[in-house]
Amino acid sequence: MEFFNEILVIITLIIFQSIFGVGLLLFGTPTFLYFNYSFSETLSLLLPISFTISLIQYLNSKEKDIYFNNKFNLFTLPSLVVCQIIILNYQNIINLKIFISIMLILLSITSLDAKKFSFLRLKNIYKNIFLIFLGIIHGLTNLGGGFLALYSNIIVKKNKNLTRYYISYGYLVMVSVQLIILFTLHNKDFDYYNLFYVILVFIFYLPTQLIYKKIKVGNFSMIIKIIAILYGFIVLGNSINLN
Repeated sequence: MEFFNEILVIITLIIFQSIFGVGLLLFGTPTFLYFNYSFSETLSLLLPISFTISLIQYLNSKEKDIYFNNKFNLFTLPSLVVCQIIILNYQNIINLKIFISIMLILLSITSLDAKKFSFLRLKNIYKNIFLIFLGIIHGLTNLGGGFLALYSNIIVKKNKNLTRYYISYGYLVMVSVQLIILFTLHNKDFDYYNLFYVILVFIFYLPTQLIYKKIKVGNFSMIIKIIAILYGFIVLGNSINLN
């Protein structure tokens, strides 16, 4: 992938995640796998940028929820660690282009009808199981952001600031764990030149907040889901044609 194309994709993803809290990993993972980056190379490229945006959003959030933080750490991170190690060890065996494209489509279609997940408001046991499932999905595919956004919208209801706080905290700790695993198991795939892209976050983040403020609460998650479905089909079709 040429440098110009790479930087154009990165800027687009930075803008999207700066507005919605998700996007870099959700759309960036299938994109760079499609351009023949390995899974570990894709993580090396995207994780530092995602970490930076999530950290900024977390620190700037006017809403806080320590109870959510503790639950997320307890139930999501262990399953994430196990599944991330598994997929990194078998990334050369599995056709991740097709696998992750299909998962992006399935996860997005499943989450379109949020009413099906209203059970999350009933009992803590349902929330805990969902958070474990979220860790599994993110560890195996890097696409947990879609379900993190879904969970946040259902639990928080009509508060997009607290919704984005949930998303930013969730991404912040998941990406931190992923970076530790990547350094430990695949540090040869970590390219320090990719840290250059972190600078772009500070260029584009503030201007995008003007767009964020204008988005209505009801449109916040629907935009993510529709784009994810369409994009998943595009990447899947191209990946199948290449095979």
